[in-house]
Amino acid sequence: MERPLPILRAGPAREIACDPTTLRRRARSSGADRLIRVGPNAYVEGARWDAAGPRQRYVTRVHARLGRIGTAAVASHVSAAAVLGLPALGGWQVPVHATVPETMYRGRTRDLVLHTRPVRGDELLAADGIRVTTVPRTVVDIAMQDDLRTAVVVADAAVRAGTGAAELLAAVDPRARGHRRAEHVLGLADGRAGSVAESFARVVFLELGLPGPVLQQEFVVGGRRFTVDFWFPDQGVVVEIDGRAKYTQERYLAGRSPTEVFLDEKRRHEQLLTVPGVRTIVRLEWRDLFDPDGLVRRFRAAGLPCPVRPSRSARPGAA
Repeated sequence: MERPLPILRAGPAREIACDPTTLRRRARSSGADRLIRVGPNAYVEGARWDAAGPRQRYVTRVHARLGRIGTAAVASHVSAAAVLGLPALGGWQVPVHATVPETMYRGRTRDLVLHTRPVRGDELLAADGIRVTTVPRTVVDIAMQDDLRTAVVVADAAVRAGTGAAELLAAVDPRARGHRRAEHVLGLADGRAGSVAESFARVVFLELGLPGPVLQQEFVVGGRRFTVDFWFPDQGVVVEIDGRAKYTQERYLAGRSPTEVFLDEKRRHEQLLTVPGVRTIVRLEWRDLFDPDGLVRRFRAAGLPCPVRPSRSARPGAA
């Protein structure tokens, strides 16, 4: 689970001679002792905030908000996903989401969204002083309310991390509004999708009417084993999702320079083209997935049947 940054509140802060007025003054400061306000009566040291990543900053906001709402609130939806280590297709600049009893419900604000679908005891986890929904409940909550792309990305990640299909289906309440949408998402979930980009691409392919690809297909060339992201066997087309991380992050570089990684990828590309049945390889970047018109042209040029004109759901604004 993702841990929050240490949060300072006016009550406990008085014990270390830091009253509410001082906290507010430090929040206005630009000096070394500056604080960042992360919620009502909740602050974080500026240096810690600067060093934190987007997910940890958001998780800190979740803890700050739920500490304010009270013990009956449960972090849910995208807020639970952040705490549980699940991905977010749209990033972490989103409101805090919590599920509360109907008696605590009030209107949505810019920073806080409340939900009221009851949470069973077996759908709760404790996390650093707050309660969050379990992985299956979180996946189903998102599947019932968010768009298909977001929901499949989260469901794929949960399955990839070891959550079983039976666990996910058991979290679907057949009486709940949106349960059919959730069942549809769970039917699409596939843990073989190796990344957020691959999960996203699967939905885009579906929107464009492509035939269902084989995920993580293995080929052996000259005694070496290569795994490709998507394989369309009837058309002889391989589709690979390329990210800049492959050429910049140490976990992918593995001691190699970016140039060496590029040359290795070029050799791999050439070797894959020697596999009987592989006619062509289409390489996509993240940004390509937001250009459905361009995708249709490239897929058709590669020989993939792409009968559907790009719809509004496949355009950037819908993501």
